Amino acid sequence: MTSATSRARVELTFAIRVDADHERAAGIAARVVDAVQHAVGDCPEPGEVLLFEVPPPAVGAAVDRPLRLHVPSRRALLRGETLDFTRLEFDLLLYLATHPDRVLDRDTLMREVWELPGGHGGRTVDVHVRKIRGKLEPVIAPITTVRGVGYRFDGADQVDVEFTEHGHRPLATVTALG
Repeated sequence: MTSATSRARVELTFAIRVDADHERAAGIAARVVDAVQHAVGDCPEPGEVLLFEVPPPAVGAAVDRPLRLHVPSRRALLRGETLDFTRLEFDLLLYLATHPDRVLDRDTLMREVWELPGGHGGRTVDVHVRKIRGKLEPVIAPITTVRGVGYRFDGADQVDVEFTEHGHRPLATVTALG
């Protein structure tokens, strides 16, 4: 057996969004890759999950996005005002916001958000999208209907999704597979 086949497989999931000019983007990407490689070192033990975080921006450097989704508290704030979303409305908005610029059909949304197999009431998705839009518009309109297909989240530049208690955004999670 070669050493390549005896190594544990590792699943990496990255969620990185950095607003930078074209000249700085390559340098930022290289530093992120170096940081992850340095932090991971040897493969983690099977089942071990490593989480790398990027600290929040310095005071005065924050990007002023109109919509903020704070996942741990399940709060949505639009220009600082708390919005009242049901559990499924919040989950649908979060799913769309974390999959921007991709057309997602109703079956995919039913499977991923409602955890139901496809073909279970596409109208349910339509109703929830309509309710979300009613709470966000006219301030922002980040959800686009793609006729005959589904929905696309076009508001990545208008939303800040916070995944941890202190507002840090996960840089990467590493899970070793057995």
